[in-house]
Amino acid sequence: MKAKRVYKTKNREMSKFFYVVGIAVVMMSCGKDIDLFVPRESQGPVGDITRLKERLLDGIQDDIVSTIKVPCDGDKAFQIGDLVIDIPAGFVDLTLYPCSSGYFDLEVTICDSKGEILIAGIPTISEGTLLESRIEVKLQLKQAGSVVHLNHGKTIRLLVNDPDPRDRMELFFGNADNSEWLQADNNPDTWDNVANTEWFIQQDSNQTISGFGYECFADTMDWINVDVFFAIPEDQRTTVCVELPEEYTNTNTQIFMVFDDYKSIVHLPGNADIKQFCEHYGSTPIGFNVTIVAISELGEGTYMFASKSTSVTENLEVKLSPVRTPFNEIENYLRAL
Repeated sequence: MKAKRVYKTKNREMSKFFYVVGIAVVMMSCGKDIDLFVPRESQGPVGDITRLKERLLDGIQDDIVSTIKVPCDGDKAFQIGDLVIDIPAGFVDLTLYPCSSGYFDLEVTICDSKGEILIAGIPTISEGTLLESRIEVKLQLKQAGSVVHLNHGKTIRLLVNDPDPRDRMELFFGNADNSEWLQADNNPDTWDNVANTEWFIQQDSNQTISGFGYECFADTMDWINVDVFFAIPEDQRTTVCVELPEEYTNTNTQIFMVFDDYKSIVHLPGNADIKQFCEHYGSTPIGFNVTIVAISELGEGTYMFASKSTSVTENLEVKLSPVRTPFNEIENYLRAL
């Protein structure tokens, strides 16, 4: 009997031992799993600013993009808001681009506000110098989805209604990556490719297009802009830099400087060496009033936003702390710029 009782005691002790060991193993396993999924501070948020920009662009597509049906032979003008597009006869080489449908599709994108330029257009900088934009236009000629090019030697006449046209307006085309503007004539000393004029276009016996403002001619189908250079002495211009928390990078963030009193937008790219976003051209006029705008996506659907109004001083540095902001609030703010 004693041996039997001893056996039971040992059995209970061994059961307790294996129970404790089992709990320890489970706890150690859980600990490893928890350690595996806790993000390290150095990882930080990633995000993708292109997703936010694409969503913003989708939101204004119907406001800025129109598609025109252009007859195969051309010789017709079209008006979209302040812009008149006058298509010449023979504008397409029909031996290269047979026009079986009876027309070509001309897709026209017009950025005529600061918010539209920020979301969909090209910053108002040319060769390191600040511009003031009158209108940014993108033309794409297509047939059945394929790109069609202008006939050699043909130009598109662009007319922009403006009751008070300015002198020294210049024609610009987008550069290779559409990050800034290039002068159409490559000559910074002349301003003779945008004229102030009045027009009266007889479409047919029942329709005319008339107006007064700017006239220019484009021999390319892409981004086209009518701008004027700011005539600011070099000693009255400066750089501007913006400091954000370190998790904000070129991958997930874009910073813009919006000029309060002019249709001018400048993009401030991030500089990893100094950990700031800077207008590195040194083209910002001292004394101008600007609003610094930061938009960011720190993970899909997680949007951050900040803005600050200030007056430009020499070597201006601005600190921003973006906060989580609903998409519709960011969109409404940019639309109202």
